[in-house]
Amino acid sequence: MHLDDSSSLVDEIRSTVARRWTEPLFRPPGYLRAPRGRRFGDVLSDERIAIFETVHGVEIPEGYRAFLTEVGDGGLGPGYGLCPLSTWRSVELPGNLAEVELDGRVHRGLRVVEWGGTEATVLLVTGPNRGRLVDRREAGVGSPPELRPEPDFPHWYLGWAQSANASVAAPRSEEALLALLSSADEAERALAVYELGALENPSRESVRLIEMSALVDPASNVRYQAVQVLGEFGARSVDVLLKALRDEKRSISRRALVHIMRLAGASGAWQEAVRIMRSGTDRVGMQIADDLEARRVAGMVIPGG
Repeated sequence: MHLDDSSSLVDEIRSTVARRWTEPLFRPPGYLRAPRGRRFGDVLSDERIAIFETVHGVEIPEGYRAFLTEVGDGGLGPGYGLCPLSTWRSVELPGNLAEVELDGRVHRGLRVVEWGGTEATVLLVTGPNRGRLVDRREAGVGSPPELRPEPDFPHWYLGWAQSANASVAAPRSEEALLALLSSADEAERALAVYELGALENPSRESVRLIEMSALVDPASNVRYQAVQVLGEFGARSVDVLLKALRDEKRSISRRALVHIMRLAGASGAWQEAVRIMRSGTDRVGMQIADDLEARRVAGMVIPGG
């Protein structure tokens, strides 16, 4: 793909998506979505992509690189949405790497879409079909990986964006969602927290109530959802996430750890999170903290993270 071709496709993708889907964009829990209801995550710098390539020993194909640097990293897409290149900002960890067997040879790739189970669409990064995509079917059903006809990622994504029939609903009003936070139904509270996280500019009151939900809601699924949303809000809620590290539910404390390590870089909050996890009884949490700290010390730190 020539540079001019890539830029033209990127422009067409932007205009198609802007025409079809307005922001804020709401998708139900379980779907990948960009923070604050945006269509896509932040664009990535060439330096950020270079770290990913160095750590994992791969080279991102030109078409996908153009999408990441000019459109965004993860967000609106088929299946459960586009996978981000990596879910981490501060340190680089193995993320969406995959292996695909085609014509008797194993090729490396990146999962760009999850469809559920082991089904995924994979972007090949090695071999003669590098840059093209493969639909990997559910294991054990006798269906081999299928090489898609599109020549690269931008052609594939544009084809989906222009042909997609499914609509994506907008969130309910902020006022209505805030009222639901006092509901006796924990499922309603969890969904209200999730939808508030899709608002581009939630009020200070919304953020405050979500922070309270992360710490004091009696239902663990509501606390978990609130912690997840606070991770989307960015570093402003790191102090609350530090408190959530002490949640009795280990899935919640580990999720809080993930967000702190992703958002806080080499700050005091990072060091406090490591200290808290090491002082507890969650051995898996300790291992996660130790591994992240070792990677930071080894230099696997994302610029600007």
